[in-house]
Amino acid sequence: MASLDQITLDLIRDTYLETAEETLERGGSKLKAHMEGTVAAAMYVAAAIGIEDEEAKRLVVQVVRSDAEMAL
Repeated sequence: MASLDQITLDLIRDTYLETAEETLERGGSKLKAHMEGTVAAAMYVAAAIGIEDEEAKRLVVQVVRSDAEMAL
């Protein structure tokens, strides 16, 4: 995983979880929640650190997979 500072990691986690939780509250599936959380966090990270969208999505997935607290 690319070296990210703690603030960026926290914002990725917060964005992912907030979006995923909102999707679940609306009755969305866990898969839909994961997809929407990933897209939202990827948009944030792409803008924040200036990387391409696909690279940002891969990075977010790595962060989510490595953090057991983020399991939906």
